[in-house]
Amino acid sequence: MITPHSEHFDDIYFAVEDGLAESRYVFLDHNHLPAAFAERERFVIAETGFGTGLNFLCAWELFERTAKPFQKLVYYSFEKYPLAASDILRFLGHWSGAFGGRLERFAALYPLRVGGWHRIDVSPHVTLVLIFDDVNRALFELDDPVDCWFLDGHAPAKNPEMWSSTVFEQMGRLSRKGARFATFTAAGFVRRGLEAAGFEVSRMRGYGRKRDMSVGVFTGAGCVGDNTPEPRRVAVVGGGVAGCAAAAALAERGCAVTIFEPHGIASGASGNPRGLYNPRFSARRSGESDFYASAYARAAAVFLRLMAQHDIGFAPVGCLHLITDSDKERRFEAFAENWGWHTDHARLVDAAEASLLSGVTLQHGALYLPDAGALSPARLCKVLSSAASIRQTQVRVLERVSEGWRVEGDVFDAVVLACARGVQQFDGVPSLPLQSIRGQVSFVQENAAFRTLKTALCYGGYCAPCEDGQAVVGSTFQHWLAHTDLLAEDDSSNLEKLAAFAPSLAAGAQVVGGRAGIRVAASDRVPVIGCIQGQDGLYVSVGHGSHGILSGLMGGAFIAADMMGDAQILPRAAQEALSPARFAARQARISGT
Repeated sequence: MITPHSEHFDDIYFAVEDGLAESRYVFLDHNHLPAAFAERERFVIAETGFGTGLNFLCAWELFERTAKPFQKLVYYSFEKYPLAASDILRFLGHWSGAFGGRLERFAALYPLRVGGWHRIDVSPHVTLVLIFDDVNRALFELDDPVDCWFLDGHAPAKNPEMWSSTVFEQMGRLSRKGARFATFTAAGFVRRGLEAAGFEVSRMRGYGRKRDMSVGVFTGAGCVGDNTPEPRRVAVVGGGVAGCAAAAALAERGCAVTIFEPHGIASGASGNPRGLYNPRFSARRSGESDFYASAYARAAAVFLRLMAQHDIGFAPVGCLHLITDSDKERRFEAFAENWGWHTDHARLVDAAEASLLSGVTLQHGALYLPDAGALSPARLCKVLSSAASIRQTQVRVLERVSEGWRVEGDVFDAVVLACARGVQQFDGVPSLPLQSIRGQVSFVQENAAFRTLKTALCYGGYCAPCEDGQAVVGSTFQHWLAHTDLLAEDDSSNLEKLAAFAPSLAAGAQVVGGRAGIRVAASDRVPVIGCIQGQDGLYVSVGHGSHGILSGLMGGAFIAADMMGDAQILPRAAQEALSPARFAARQARISGT
């Protein structure tokens, strides 16, 4: 048995001799679990300091052993320095039997160690939202009312930043009336901080050799959540990645979903046979960056799960984002410093290592993402839409009725508009600054040079290792064109970009076909995802641009969670960055109204 130790705080996570018993004593028994679950349909626990996940595993096992079939547990946990899944297995393995296979299941579902919010449905009734961030920053972003707090983490003397007035104040903001907390520490400043935040605090006998611990109950007015009815029938207008992802996420939650797409699934820009999935990089961490980080980690997990049962053309080959100018160099360096990604998942490499990783000679260093890769958006859409009914009908009018929304003669509880610029034709949708961008990709016959390529490359254009004897090289970016006719000059442009950064691949490359599509992006290059203000049950998911595989997939998950009153899966700042109302709010600020 190994005693787990944190290098950051020079402190142990728990004592191997009695850590499991102490976790149950402090956090389960002194939060009155399972009695507190009672007949609550939905119970929310929030934890400061995920560590090895020991407390979560204890709560998960207890809940499933004692809860009624209609009950659900949502567990939010914050962790600034996440461990690797292999370390969690190593540290907790000797207690595996106590968790009945849950430890191994959790390790298999563990997300990439990238800063952001990571929703994991560990069972039909238990959802973990694992938030890799500083709790002082991230608690501001949570809006879900909390029933119970596990105040864990390293000792206040070792990690005073976590035991801050900010944390205590946010606990007061988020707690339901009567919410309980428990913690192993009895430090005076912790008790005083919690009392100032509205908790009645008591000192109790600690576990084992620890003399004291603290417990308490929130006596303030309490946070009250919304109780909106869950929709049962949902219409999705649009059959690209964004629409199909929303349909899949809603169908998983038991909704009957109908997709309206006049030209068939993946008939537009999502119909490309090959596409890369990468975040949109920025220098600073923000709501937008947390959205893309969470979307990237989610996509990597979803694609691995889907590929076990379906052919989606998925190849997790990694991606090298070449550093082609000084601006990109500064941005990538700032990303590496600010976004909170472990080097297992993103690191800067020089030209020599980039060449070794890719299998072709490169003259530039790169940002390397080993978990990135390529897949077929067209095949992905087919799989995601498989649980929905498909109607090849053009939706021209949405009508608000007392029962919900009438769409082409049928009434639905809610509607998701994922139809690119077509969203603007419907009454009730505000004016959105959307721009159409034509892009053409070139299909290149596999040759000796392409057979050596081991990773995807991004360089202003992109290419990936061959599939079925062909490589896809792309893409043009033409906001001034609105047709999808293939242009020979676009094939030449794609190969010229490739030749500038990977000349061995471009030499002798033979174009044998191509495909053009129209992508739609918002003016600020951030997708537009969320509920239309003042139009209950009407959602949009548009403006995904060139990162639509990631943002469309995550957008569907977010809409489903929001529509169903489910666990919060994106921070408040990300929701504001995506909101359809953001443009009107900005204009109001500019005009001073």
